[in-house]
Formats: sequence, C-alpha cells, structure tokens
Amino acid sequence: MALCQIAVVNAPRLLAPLVGSVTGKALLWRKGLRVIVFYADECGDHSMATAPESPGALKSGVSPYFVFATVGIRDSSRSTLANELVEVKAKHFGEDVLDLAWGDSEIKGRYLYRASRSVANGKILSKPAAFGRLDSPEKVSALVHDLGLIFSKYRPLIFAVTVDKVEILKQGQDHQRSPLGVAYAYIHQRIALGLERLYAGDSAIIVADQQADHERFFRSGEMNRVRDDLSQHLYVRPNFDLVLDKPLWVDTDLSSWDREIIQLADIVAYTATETMKRGSAPDELCFLWKQILPCFAIHWSSGEVIGGGLSYYPKKARTPRI
Repeated sequence: MALCQIAVVNAPRLLAPLVGSVTGKALLWRKGLRVIVFYADECGDHSMATAPESPGALKSGVSPYFVFATVGIRDSSRSTLANELVEVKAKHFGEDVLDLAWGDSEIKGRYLYRASRSVANGKILSKPAAFGRLDSPEKVSALVHDLGLIFSKYRPLIFAVTVDKVEILKQGQDHQRSPLGVAYAYIHQRIALGLERLYAGDSAIIVADQQADHERFFRSGEMNRVRDDLSQHLYVRPNFDLVLDKPLWVDTDLSSWDREIIQLADIVAYTATETMKRGSAPDELCFLWKQILPCFAIHWSSGEVIGGGLSYYPKKARTPRI
C-alpha cells in the first residue's frame, strides 16, 4: 500500500460533514494532513444476556464471541480500491451487477464460505442474488483469488479484536465490561500506538456502516469510560487525539466507495471468528487467511501477530494457533 500524502481539499463529499462537526478534531482534515481510514465491521453480537435458569451461561442464541475488525488504508487509495472491488464484482457476477440493488451483490465472509460449500455439493447459493451466478467451484475460486489479490496488492493495516464472552462470565460480575466497549477500546489503543510509532504525523478515522446501538454507546460516554479504564495500566498511554473521537457511520444505500471497502473488514471479522472457533487458522481458501495474515499489524516488541493485529480479551481467553 502506497503511503502517500493526501490533499483533503479533493476529498469526496463523504468526508465534508466532518469538518467542524466533531469537537476538537476539525483540524484533522486540514489540507495536506495524512489520514488513514480504518473500515470496521463485526461478527457476532455484543450482548451479555444470560440464561434465566443459569446466570453463569450466555442465553441461547447469544454468540460466544464478539469480533471487531478494522482494515486501514490511505484516504488517497479509497477511489482506486473501491473501483477495483466494483470491477471484481462485474467480472464475476456479470456486467449488469450495477443494475442490482447493492445488497444483492454485497460480499461477506459468510457468503464466500456458503458459496464454496454450496458448489462443492453441486448446489448454488441463491441469496444474495449475484452469488447465484457462481455455479461451479472454479467460479467461486476465481472470485476468492481476485479478492485475495486485493489484500495482497493494497496491504491494508489490519487490527481485529476478539472478545470471549464465555470467559468474561467465568471471571464473575466484577470483571465484566461491555464487549462493544472493550472492542472499540482495544482498536483505539492499537491504532493510536501504531500511528505514533510507525506513521508519525498521521491521523485516523474509523468508518463503519450504520449501527444505532454503537452510536448510542458513544453518545452515552460509556466507550470513553471503558477505554480509559483499560488504558490506565498501559506502560505507554496512547495518544487518542490521533483518532477521531467516534466512527463515521455511513449509509450503505447512499455511500459508494466506502460501502465497497467495508466488505473487506467483514471478511476479516468472519475469518477471525472462525479462527477462534476452531482454535487454529482455517485452511479453506474462501477464508483468505493466507492473504490476510501478512496485513495484520505485529506486536511492537515480540514481532508476533497475536498481541498486535490480533488481540483477545480477557487475558485468560484461549488464543488460537496461528
């Protein structure tokens, strides 16, 4: 990924509402400042609802893990990357893909997995509609290959946090924190430290699709409370001013570039979840592990992915073999 300087004066309309609208961060967008945009998505829910008959266990239907992933690229790469993703869709779903509702061609990690399983059994994945055109293992593999090339060519900076909710319950009420707050806190910590140490002079913003519960969480001030609580014992306190106070939530029905790039974060979140479930990295090509792994940030001291780009909470949580 080319790390070149951007001129915000040429930024598209998506970023325009940010200028002057977020307290203390208007200068983030002044002309010439380098910005890394971290696209975010999640896998699993962040509920801690427990079973009525067993308060020490999660309620039926509540996911055991909450995974939050971010894929960071230079703002100057947004148009090129988004357009390449659209080209990939046109190549594999058909030139008329732009005539479909965007959701009918949206690429998600679970769709890639289900499509791969379907064609292996002589079937097709009928929904979303565009995936119904992948009617052979060769066609699914070709799409996966081109998506892998995008990760390999653009080399986004990736962070993913896995919150083990079962392990949190084991530690008792005194140790419980909101999985959503933990995930955002860890992401903010790592982005801020990464900018300070590796990309001096850069700033960052998190972009995600609309999440009403996330917005309420930020407005309540709870995210800052959890972040401060988790950061107070760090050897080096991150400079959180380098990261915009809260994410920019975009409407995928109205967005263009950004809704395409968010798909990469979904793939990462899904693959990280599967890695946690299995206890090791998945072998199937549809998970794109081979292409994603080199993009994870590494731990500053150990040089390992775990503790850097891949983080797990709480500390006693089982970590998979990478």
